[in-house]
Amino acid sequence: MKWLLAMDLDGTVWDHLDITSAPLPYKKIDNSTIESADGTRIKIFNDAIEFIKWSKNNGAIVTSLSWNVPENAFEALKIFNIIDLFDYHLIEYHPDKYKLLLRLLSELKEKNIEINKIVYVDDRDIHVENIKKFIGNVTFIHIWKEVKNYDEAKKIVQEKILK
Repeated sequence: MKWLLAMDLDGTVWDHLDITSAPLPYKKIDNSTIESADGTRIKIFNDAIEFIKWSKNNGAIVTSLSWNVPENAFEALKIFNIIDLFDYHLIEYHPDKYKLLLRLLSELKEKNIEINKIVYVDDRDIHVENIKKFIGNVTFIHIWKEVKNYDEAKKIVQEKILK
């Protein structure tokens, strides 16, 4: 059974809360840190990367789901060398994440890939109501709030998705 993992980026995969506000170009400082043109340091959450890899190993199709200027987010993903970790990228500069998810679900259905369960991970809950309204039953993991870390997120996935 395939399931979908939708990962927010800002504050979820990396520590910066708005990559769009970090001016290009970016440069790599070390394996877990990049720096924007104005000297802002952005650190990746290595536990988030391990969670994504674990999810893929447990049947997930993984997409980014981000409200950002695509150029900034894609540049960060490339420099962190994680762009190919995701099967799909849903990155647009508007708050309607549910529309992006609906489009992806339609695309997957056209490829005869049925998705029965969706996990959405974000550090904010402002998009959840519309996602649930337009998509249906989605397991929302409110990282850093309802769960303290990605180990707790794994437990939720094991209980609600993999059982």
